[in-house]
Amino acid sequence: MNDCGGDVPLQPMWAHQRASLDTDVWGPWYQVDAGGCPADVLPVFTAEDFRRLPLAPPTLHVQPDRGWVLVNKETIVTTERTEQTFRTELLGHGIDVVATPDTFTYDFGDGSQDLVTQSPGHSYPDHDTFHVYDELGAVQIALTTTWKGRYRIDGTTQWRDVVGTAETSATSAPFTVEERRSHLVSGLCTDIPTPEDCDGQDGG
Repeated sequence: MNDCGGDVPLQPMWAHQRASLDTDVWGPWYQVDAGGCPADVLPVFTAEDFRRLPLAPPTLHVQPDRGWVLVNKETIVTTERTEQTFRTELLGHGIDVVATPDTFTYDFGDGSQDLVTQSPGHSYPDHDTFHVYDELGAVQIALTTTWKGRYRIDGTTQWRDVVGTAETSATSAPFTVEERRSHLVSGLCTDIPTPEDCDGQDGG
């Protein structure tokens, strides 16, 4: 028996044909192929096929999420490492495909070097994916996720790796990098009327 790496070997295929459409006389049997391992006769799910799947980009989370962040303070980014499964066909064969996030690339929108990581990140105070802005202004963060894939063709038991990757993109809402200063005041800046020493301040 052939060693097909866990797949069930395919038996040789035979066929025969009627001599003509208006007769029940059949011709002799003839061998169509010699059988063998599924990997030798089944189609390959290529990187191009993989990239045509409707991969949903992971959600990009920014912390703090309030429309602005502080200059010279850590801005935290996180996402999810969630597999996606698909059912598709290739040349008449049913195929199961599993896509797995491999790397996450963050462009922080300020001209700094991209952050490339395999970690989906964690929220404060256990954060490991973050950026410190050193200039004021309006920015937007872009996340590019690189996906690896594996597939299994109906009638086989072995999962095969897709040779190549796919990418998805997500962006945050625009926000500003700001500088905030605090000072002592005689009362709460939320008081009515507002104390004179709170003029132009956002809080007490």
